[in-house]
Amino acid sequence: MVIITNILEIEQHLDGITSVIFDLDDTLYSEKQYVRSGYKAVAKRMGNKALADKLWRYFEKGKPAIDELLNEMNCKDKKAECLEAYRFQKPDICLYDGVNELLERLKHNYKLGLITDGRPEGQKAKIKALGLDKYFDEIIITDELGGIDFRKPNPRAFQILAERFREEYNRMCYIGDNIHKDFIAPEMLGMECIWFRNPDGLYSGRQR
Repeated sequence: MVIITNILEIEQHLDGITSVIFDLDDTLYSEKQYVRSGYKAVAKRMGNKALADKLWRYFEKGKPAIDELLNEMNCKDKKAECLEAYRFQKPDICLYDGVNELLERLKHNYKLGLITDGRPEGQKAKIKALGLDKYFDEIIITDELGGIDFRKPNPRAFQILAERFREEYNRMCYIGDNIHKDFIAPEMLGMECIWFRNPDGLYSGRQR
């Protein structure tokens, strides 16, 4: 496995590769942006924009931010409403610097795939906000394959992409950020793997 600390370094490690597969969250953009955006949506729903900063402070302390806020405000009955605001937000997010240009270059020389875990409504909103449809030949949201059991490290999404690309696994490369789950399936299948050891990652301090 190759280890990088800047996503733009991947082009140095694609010899012999014809298909490049990416993870989404904390690989192509900062998931912290999505969390902040979600807290703004919750604060707006609650009628007080200042609550977004309070939610973020709870998050930084490693606490369940929405639960903590609602406990503090003594309005636990608002949880479903707050979760809806967060999950169905219109994300205010952007790709990491240089990723647009990176994907533009790659799409002319490689088949490009995206495999992402998470609730379909949230992942679709992220993909739309980031304008990723124009770069990728195939996008798989694993939950749409049959629920959370198909999330990584389940190999099915990788097998589907290999079938759709009519590609040998040893000609495919997967790039992700989560050392605990991202690489189990692609390594088992014989794919090349690049670990983006992302210092900006949402769980970087907890999972590394």
